[in-house]
Amino acid sequence: MQINPLLPGFAAEVTGLDLAVPPNALAFEVLHDAFLEHAVLLFRGQRLSPAAQSAFAAGLAAVEAPLLDRRSMLLPPALRIVAGIPEGEAPPGAAWHADHTHDAEPSLACLAHADARSSGAEATEIAFADQRAALALLPPGLRRRAEELRAEHAHHGRLAEHPVIRSHPVTGEGALFVNPAFTRRILNLPAGESDRLLAALFAAATAPSVTWRHGWQPGDLILWDNRAVLHTGAPAAALQRVRIEGDRPLGLGALEMPWVIAG
Repeated sequence: MQINPLLPGFAAEVTGLDLAVPPNALAFEVLHDAFLEHAVLLFRGQRLSPAAQSAFAAGLAAVEAPLLDRRSMLLPPALRIVAGIPEGEAPPGAAWHADHTHDAEPSLACLAHADARSSGAEATEIAFADQRAALALLPPGLRRRAEELRAEHAHHGRLAEHPVIRSHPVTGEGALFVNPAFTRRILNLPAGESDRLLAALFAAATAPSVTWRHGWQPGDLILWDNRAVLHTGAPAAALQRVRIEGDRPLGLGALEMPWVIAG
């Protein structure tokens, strides 16, 4: 197995691995490290059944769950695997988004697979934007302000509030956590000020310098960290999707106090 970066620090292609054969524990450890570092992993030429895709996601979740921090004062979750996208879940068109930010616990990770056995499926493009790098684009004053703010996310009547900048629960890295598809407003700001601030944040979040675009080919499988990247696109009909359901986003200033022991 080799991991070949596609961009500095963001997106990598994994070669020499047939995911139809369940990876062993060591391989999952290596893949999880690469997943955390690069946020997007591309595997080509894969022939996986839906059950094998879910099994691969479950193997990754088994490595991830014990590493999640305890700042929410909860035990690591039993991370749920969900296959497919129910009708009405996806945003319209090619809007930039992270999956399920309109839920209190957005998706942790997602994978999409262009089945090599399908015929006649239209090729389409998907793009990813590294929100760790996007955060670095913010002027220092705007970043300091954004660290203190929360935003409302909404879709089809579902609402959630999240920090504008979130802390990755495993690596501790900060990432911008707003998106044009689901983020509606910055809380506790006048509408005009909220709109102006969101426009500046969206511009950084989707800047060309932080994006990578990929044209689907049969057999491609892409895995991404939903906490660290945005993505675009309504994928081709042949794409099969699996989600690892997520953890509650916490801001950079969240207290690291998993428990209190009384003596």
